[in-house]
Amino acid sequence: MSALTLLAPEPLAGKTAVACGLARRIASEGKRVSLQRIPGDDHAENDEVLFSGLKGVTQDSTMAEITLIEAPAGDRARSLADFPDGRAVVITDASTPMGALADYCREAGDRLAGAVINKTPARRADSLLADAKAAGINVLRALPEDRLLAAPVIRDVVQALSAQTEHLDGGGMRPLDRPVIATISADPGQGYFARYDASAVIVRSDKPDLQLAALNAGAGCLIVTGGLPILSYVLERAEEDQIPLLRTGLDTITAVQRIEAIFGSSPFAGDAKIERISTLLSDLNLAALFD
Repeated sequence: MSALTLLAPEPLAGKTAVACGLARRIASEGKRVSLQRIPGDDHAENDEVLFSGLKGVTQDSTMAEITLIEAPAGDRARSLADFPDGRAVVITDASTPMGALADYCREAGDRLAGAVINKTPARRADSLLADAKAAGINVLRALPEDRLLAAPVIRDVVQALSAQTEHLDGGGMRPLDRPVIATISADPGQGYFARYDASAVIVRSDKPDLQLAALNAGAGCLIVTGGLPILSYVLERAEEDQIPLLRTGLDTITAVQRIEAIFGSSPFAGDAKIERISTLLSDLNLAALFD
C-alpha cells in the first residue's frame, strides 16, 4: 500500500481541497483510495464528515491501494512519525514567504515529494515559481486563485447571517461564488442580475420589485435583508422555482460584510468544489507523489 501525508505550515492553505481532488483523481483511475484526517485542529471534525461522504473513497486503509492522510496545519513531525512508510507533500498558498516554506519543506526530509502552491495570482505565477526553484523547492503544481473554491456555500452563509431559510432542501452545499448586491434606486434590475449570472442576490426586504427581478433573472439564491415581511407574490415565485430564500434581520451592509468575511476561510465542502479542484489537479503527475 502507498501512503501520502498532506502537510501545511499554516491553516487554510488548501490541504482538504487538494486531498479531495487527489482522492477523486485516483479513484477515477480505478484504484482503491482511502482518505484519513488526523485530529488536532478546528477543521478536523468537518473534514472527517466530508471525507466519509466522498464517492469511491473509503476511510478504511486496509481496503485501499493508496492512503491519503491530511495532517493538522503546522504539525509535521508527529504526523510523519505516525505514518513512517509513506511520502509527504506540502500544501501552501502564495502568501507564504518562500524562505519559511523552504525551511518547512527541508525539515520534512527525504520523504518529501514536493509542494503544491495554492491561490497563485496569475501575475505572480512566473516569479513565484522562479523564487521556489532558487530556494530549492520542488513545486509539483501551482494552483491558480479560483473564485469558486474561495466562495462560501449556502450553509455557511446561513450561519454567518443567522438567517431563516426556505426551499433550501439539499442546496446547502451550493457555492455562492457570484453574489450580487441589488441597487437601491428604482431600477428594473433584471438585466443587471442576468449580466453577472448571479449565484445569489442580496436585496433589501422593502424592494419587492428587485426581489422579483432577481428571481426572473435566474438568481441561484435570494438573500433578503432588513427583516421586513416579504410580499406573497415573491414568496410564491421563489417556491414555484424552488430558489433558496434566506431571510436575515441584518441590514444589507452588515450582511455583505459577514459574507465577505467568510470568503476564503469557510470549510471546504460541496460537489461543485470537489469537481473544480479535481479539474485543476488533472495534469498533476501522480507518479511523482509516490515514487
